[in-house]
Amino acid sequence: MDQLWHNLHDMFDTDDGSLPEICIRNLSGTGVKDIWAYLTRLGASLNDGASFWHIAKDEDVPVDAVPNAAELVVSGEAASFHVCLRGIAFDGVVIPELGVFVFADSICLDYRMGPEWGPAQLRALFDLLRQLQSIDKDSVVTLPEEYNAEVRNQFAAAFAEYLKNA
Repeated sequence: MDQLWHNLHDMFDTDDGSLPEICIRNLSGTGVKDIWAYLTRLGASLNDGASFWHIAKDEDVPVDAVPNAAELVVSGEAASFHVCLRGIAFDGVVIPELGVFVFADSICLDYRMGPEWGPAQLRALFDLLRQLQSIDKDSVVTLPEEYNAEVRNQFAAAFAEYLKNA
């Protein structure tokens, strides 16, 4: 049995109605911009109507109407935003739809648990997380503080083991 899936399947396999998050924290402004650029280069499609609030213009702007919407969040010109990305794939495995929250110092991914997740999809997600973390050397992949310490530690240990073997 796939050890990664064995250790973390409870966080992925049964849709309980929640949208769990995995965060990339401790990002520099450049890290936020570069991670967003990387995600958008993966060929994923944005959800219809994906937009952000442009503070200076006092209006909603389509995310794809600017070269890098995360750059505007980092500079304070735009509010943090959330979009959904579909179609991200690693090694031919499509990761189920991911929500992406863009903040000035972090990026958080959320996902719907359920039967579309399996060992291959989890490995593809961890490969994505490994790639995202490598963009900013000081970044940390973690679960939010709302999760209990045992779950956060279990995830951290599984991710560390994955990185060691990748």
